[in-house]
Amino acid sequence: MTQQQAFEILKSGKNAFITGPAGSGKTYLLNRYIGWLKDCGINAAVTASTGIAATHLGGITLHSWTGLGVREELTESDAKDLVKRGYLRRRFLGNSVLIIDEVSMLAGNQLDLADRLFRLFKQVNAPFGGVQVVLCGDFFQLPPISRKKEFAEFKEMMPPQMRLRLGESIERRESDGPDFAFKSQAWKDLDLKICYLDEQHRQSDDEYLNALSAIRGNVADGRVRQFLQNRIDASLDMEVVPTKLYTHNADVDIENDQELEKLDAKEFRYRMELIGPAALAEKLQKGCLAPANLRLKIGARVMFCKNNFEEGYVNGTLGVVEKLGEERVMVRVSSGALMDVGPASWHVAEDGDIKAEIVQYPLRLAWAITVHKSQGMSLDAAYVDLRQSFEPGMGYVALSRVRSSKGLALAGFNDMALRVNPEILAFDEKLKQASEEHGKMALPAARVKPAALAIPKKKKLDTVARTKEMVLKGMELEAIARERSLNIGTIIDHCEKIKETNPAVDFSRLAASIPFGQLIAMKAALKKGKTDEGQYPLKPAMLLIGDGVSYDQLRLARLLI
Repeated sequence: MTQQQAFEILKSGKNAFITGPAGSGKTYLLNRYIGWLKDCGINAAVTASTGIAATHLGGITLHSWTGLGVREELTESDAKDLVKRGYLRRRFLGNSVLIIDEVSMLAGNQLDLADRLFRLFKQVNAPFGGVQVVLCGDFFQLPPISRKKEFAEFKEMMPPQMRLRLGESIERRESDGPDFAFKSQAWKDLDLKICYLDEQHRQSDDEYLNALSAIRGNVADGRVRQFLQNRIDASLDMEVVPTKLYTHNADVDIENDQELEKLDAKEFRYRMELIGPAALAEKLQKGCLAPANLRLKIGARVMFCKNNFEEGYVNGTLGVVEKLGEERVMVRVSSGALMDVGPASWHVAEDGDIKAEIVQYPLRLAWAITVHKSQGMSLDAAYVDLRQSFEPGMGYVALSRVRSSKGLALAGFNDMALRVNPEILAFDEKLKQASEEHGKMALPAARVKPAALAIPKKKKLDTVARTKEMVLKGMELEAIARERSLNIGTIIDHCEKIKETNPAVDFSRLAASIPFGQLIAMKAALKKGKTDEGQYPLKPAMLLIGDGVSYDQLRLARLLI
């Protein structure tokens, strides 16, 4: 199918799956459609399964957009908590199109969870609450990483009350293979129109393209092997420093440590802070991409390992360290911007209360990265080590990152690097057949801007409503607490609930006693620690600001963001 045929299907409002080989223009087509939606005044949720993929579309991860965060399951309590959040309600009710890029890296149960949330927020019992869903990806990429075992272990370490709320059983789809998105009930319900793009836009030489096509079709022969043999230790006559891709984290760590030692500069070390029950905090630490002991020097190549869209970086953003101090890290990213990077927070919460938390600068060394992390990238040059490939599709992913064979150097490869998942090979044939049929179908006219969706008002508790009346009258914080016979912290609690459903309320009078310069500093510190779920945890901000500021003052500053 051509891009134009696929574009017409998208404009018709049909649910669709855009797929095709690496370099076939999938992301280009999505960006074109997103631009068309904006021109029509149609609001779209632009998401992806990974931070790197999201940057290609100017969006955020699906987990952040939906509020799911790191959840593997959605209990009734979780669902009720999410539906109460005003910013999420406005987000869901204000959108009529959902776009998910790199869906191949999204587990089936995660797609089902997103479907459930859309139905809850929209109050429409139809797939994803009746919005148009556009999925994009290539299932020849590496499959989603299973977290079933890790989550079960994590659950066992939780306090009894949290474990009880999660339920004593974790329902999972029983499967011998990876939990691919196309195995989910949500995928089946969507009745997707398949758009299999068959044009090539990334690789520029036929021999390389033929080799990739052979690997993708599980028919790599002697000619493909000879081609790859010729790229072992190949000299790359290019100005760009090649990115090194390895199959295992251990090799990545060794490479990065060696490169760091070569820098003739003072080394700074930043130790991760663990807060809360040891078992929970250590489990969070184990699953965090940021190292427990971060070693940096000026000139170090680094990668961000957390999303902070307000600050301008995401998980996968690359940069070079330019300035360092005991409590300061400044990084020049590939866009040219110089970022003053603050500590970030990862946490597990119950009913809004943080039960365990870890705090660290959201960076890791990046002279080398894993093949898994490279998905979604297009590289001018790469040095690739496939000698320890352990998963079908790993070789295809790594090799297809590079635009031309002139930018490819290999350390070597094994037989596994030439294989792809036979289940995906069979599924791909079905996709091609469906695409051919869908390309011939008659389509309805392109949509017009949908009517605005009203957001239902939420009934508030009497005690919170009384506090709101006093805030609207312009009363100061101490006066409200005195008249209500409540402590300051309780009044701030009320204000935080008011802000969830009434973000336009002006709370500036409450913070009148805080010096203006100090207020600005607190707001800036809070923004640096913004989480994927759109929250502003207090601990990272407190670490940045230091002594002289109370938590209640930080909470007041947070009301003004």
